Amino acid sequence: MYYMLLVFGSFIRLVFVPLPGFKADMAFWKGWGLAVADKGIIWLVQNTNYNYPPGFAYVLYGINKIYALFANPYDLDSYWSASNIVYLFIFKALIICADIGIAILIIKIAHHFKSKFALICAALYFFNPAVLFDGVIWGQVDQIGLFVFLVALYYIVKDKIHSASVFFALSFLLKFQNIIFIPIFFLYVYKRYGWEKLIASISSSAATCLLVSIPFVLTGTMGSLVHLLTVNNNYFPYLSLNAFNGWWLYSGLQGMKYSDAMLFFGIMDARTFSILLFACMYALSCLAVLVSKKETSIRVCISALLIILFSFFHIMTQSHERYLFHMLGFIPLLTVFYSGFKRKQLYIFYILSSLFFFLNMYLTMYFNYPDQVIWFFSPTGTQTVTALLSVGQIALFLYFFIFFFLPEIKQYQKITGGILGILLVALISYNVSYIMGKPISLTKLRPTHAVQDYYVPVMNKSLNAAFDPFRYDRVSSNYYFYNNSISSHANSQIEYRVGKRFRVLRTDYGIDVEGSAQAAVYFNIIGDGRVLFRSKKIGRYDNPRTVEVNITGVDQLVLVIERDTKDNNGFHADWLNPIVIR
Repeated sequence: MYYMLLVFGSFIRLVFVPLPGFKADMAFWKGWGLAVADKGIIWLVQNTNYNYPPGFAYVLYGINKIYALFANPYDLDSYWSASNIVYLFIFKALIICADIGIAILIIKIAHHFKSKFALICAALYFFNPAVLFDGVIWGQVDQIGLFVFLVALYYIVKDKIHSASVFFALSFLLKFQNIIFIPIFFLYVYKRYGWEKLIASISSSAATCLLVSIPFVLTGTMGSLVHLLTVNNNYFPYLSLNAFNGWWLYSGLQGMKYSDAMLFFGIMDARTFSILLFACMYALSCLAVLVSKKETSIRVCISALLIILFSFFHIMTQSHERYLFHMLGFIPLLTVFYSGFKRKQLYIFYILSSLFFFLNMYLTMYFNYPDQVIWFFSPTGTQTVTALLSVGQIALFLYFFIFFFLPEIKQYQKITGGILGILLVALISYNVSYIMGKPISLTKLRPTHAVQDYYVPVMNKSLNAAFDPFRYDRVSSNYYFYNNSISSHANSQIEYRVGKRFRVLRTDYGIDVEGSAQAAVYFNIIGDGRVLFRSKKIGRYDNPRTVEVNITGVDQLVLVIERDTKDNNGFHADWLNPIVIR
C-alpha cells in the first residue's frame, strides 16, 4: 500500500509535467539558472533581479547543468519556450521528488509517535489538489522548502539536534518563508533540551549559513548578501498580493492596487499595524511552546507553527497567495496527536482549508494567465468569489485559533492579557500626537508612491548625505536650516494616502544649498487630483517660502516639484518642516 501510494501519486504528477505553469515564475527560474551557471552566484545577486535565498541559486545552477546534458541552453528559441518539455521535466522532477520526500517524512514522523493513521496522513498531503496545483502545475518550489523543514522536524523528534539544526538552516536558505519559524524552532530546542543544546543548535545553524555564504565571504561581497536577505522587505508594497484575506477585503478586492503605506489606524500605516499585530500573535505562539509540557510539546510546537503561518498570511500585508502552503504538510502531522471527534474536526478543517487555498491559487493563475485554467464566472462574479473565499479563509483561521490553539494557553490568561495590553499601548502611543490634535511631521508618514529624476526622496537630511549611512547633513535652503525635511530632486512626485484625516498642510519650501546655481523649480500641492497650490518660480538663491493649504476631505495628497528647464543637473529641492494638522 505504501509503495502503491507513492507510485500512483507520482504518475498523476507526471501527467501535469507538460503544462507551462505560471510563465513568469518559470521564466525567472530559467533566467536566474542561466545567469548563475554562466557568471556565478555573486554576479547573479549583483546584476539581476534575483530575490530568493542564496541556497536556491545552487539548485538553479544544478538544474541548468543537468539541462545542458540534454539540450542547449543557448538555443534561445527552444530554451525560453514556455513549452520546453526538457526544462519542464527536469524542474518539475525536483518538485515531484520533494513531494515524495514529504509524504515519506509524514509517514516516518507519524510512525515515530505510533500512529495507525500514517498512510492516511501522507495521502492527505500527496493527493491534495492544492499540492498538485502549487507544484507540478504552477511550477513553484514551496515543496522544496517544506521538505527540508520536515527533515529538520524529523531529526528533532529523533533527538538529533545537530542534524536538525543544519537542515533547518538549509530550509530558510532555500525558501525565505521558513525564516518566520526561526524563533519557534530554537525556543522548542531550548524547551526540550536546555541551554547547552540550544547553543549547540544555534552554532550548527550558523555554521551552515556561513558555509552557504562562503562565495560572498571570500570575495568580500557580504553587503550583496545582506541586500539579498533584506530585498523582499517592501519588494511588493501592497495590501495583498492576491492573498484572499482581510486586507483583500479592505482593499475592495483589489489588493495589488493599494499601497500598504496608506494610513490605517490613526497615523499608523497598514504595514506597521500588520507587523505589530503579527508580533502579538507570534508572542502568543512562543508562550504556548514555552509553557507546554514535555509529552505534548511537539503537538504544541506544530500548532504554534500553524498559527504563525496563518497569521503571516492573514495579518501581514504583502502576503502572496501561496504563503499557506506549509499548512498542507503541518495539519496531517497534527492529526497524529488527536483522536476521536477532535481528529475528525481536523480532517474537515484540512479539507476545507485545502479547497479554499486551491481556489485562491487557481484564481491567481486565472488573473495572470486565463488560458491556463477553466473558469466560467464573469469578472463581477469572480470578484464575489474572491470575497467569499476571503471570508471563508478568515473563518477557518479563527476556528483553528479558538478551538485548537487557545486551549494550549488557557491557563495563562494574565500573560495573554499582558501581551494584548502591550499591543494596545503600542497602538495608542504611536497615535498620541494625532489623538491630541498636535501637528504631525509629514516625514513620519510613509509615502505610498515616490518617483523623481535622481535617487529617492530622503527624510530629515540632505540628498547627498543619504549615500553615506554615517553622514548627517542638516537640510538648508539658502542657509536657513531645518531638522525635518523631505529632500528631493526635481522632477519629483511624492504621494501619501492620508485618508481624509487632516485639515491643514503647512510647509516651507526651497532649493537646497546642494543645488546648482541654475536650479529653478515650481512647487505644487495636489489633493485628490486638484491643484491646491502652485508656487512662483523658486531659484537657488531665493529664501525659503511658507505655504498653508486646506486639505480637509483629501484622501490622496501629492507633493510635486517641477523643473523650470530641461536641464536636471543639481536640481535639489526640499519640502521643509512639512506638517499636517488634524
